[in-house]
Amino acid sequence: MKLELFIDSRPLDIEIDDVVAALLAVRLDLPAGADNQDALARYLSEKGAPWTLDEEHMRRRILRRLILDIADPALVIRHLMAEE
Repeated sequence: MKLELFIDSRPLDIEIDDVVAALLAVRLDLPAGADNQDALARYLSEKGAPWTLDEEHMRRRILRRLILDIADPALVIRHLMAEE
């Protein structure tokens, strides 16, 4: 999934795997099967602030935040159970 984030009014394009996007959507209690692209972009934009250094640094910062948000075994099980 391609996302366009706005961190301190600066655009940042990132791409995340669909599974990672789905896990984050579960974490945020977003509706399953809906287009959650805007909600995910808003959330990551807020969590990525403030803008520091360059775009690559900001992409790494966002990816670290994603890992922290979805690295929960209960969340993964909840996501898998929702698909059944």
